[in-house]
Amino acid sequence: MGRDEMATTERMERIGGAALTGWRGTATRAIARPVSRHSRFSQRQIETAIGLALVAYAVYRLARPLVRAARDES
Repeated sequence: MGRDEMATTERMERIGGAALTGWRGTATRAIARPVSRHSRFSQRQIETAIGLALVAYAVYRLARPLVRAARDES
């Protein structure tokens, strides 16, 4: 893995981890632990994937009304 790939991986882990606060983090850790035991992915990778999915969903929930409002205005 090259330096740029490592930096990208670390950034993705930070972004995914930032989404895992409060009950979302607790639930994610509870899910990631058994899934990692039964798959080839580490617990950290699973937590990152779930965190990124939560971030993507939040962006979608924010962007959707903005796009809808912009279309209605024109």
